[in-house]
Amino acid sequence: MTLYEELYFEITLTGTKAEIKRFTSFLKSGELDDFFEVEPDYISLDDSYATADEDEETRLIFTNDDWGVEIDEFDVDEFLDIFCRAAKSLEVQGTLYDADDEEFSFISAAGDGYYVNAKSITKFNDELDEHAREEESDEE
Repeated sequence: MTLYEELYFEITLTGTKAEIKRFTSFLKSGELDDFFEVEPDYISLDDSYATADEDEETRLIFTNDDWGVEIDEFDVDEFLDIFCRAAKSLEVQGTLYDADDEEFSFISAAGDGYYVNAKSITKFNDELDEHAREEESDEE
């Protein structure tokens, strides 16, 4: 999928403080500069982050808070391949969208270096839930 003109994003990453710290370093490293420049304001650490032990779970929200990043073209797949590989040890879920409201929602489970379209998972689960409800009503 390709997004155009302005990019908006909100991505939540969950994991241990040590892994969140490692990923924050990745964000600040410039590795994503081919896509857009990461501003410090895009990185929001959970309130519990400062007091958490290294092995305690915490959260990072990576978002541009509805302040669009100017882009010509943005290849979602290319970006997420790099982003999710770097966040492999974290639970990741997020949404990327543009000024025309073209949207891509995704998830990446901890331990996976890839992502899945969240809409296809929701549809899959809806179909399973509907099937289960039908079976329950047939039994009654």
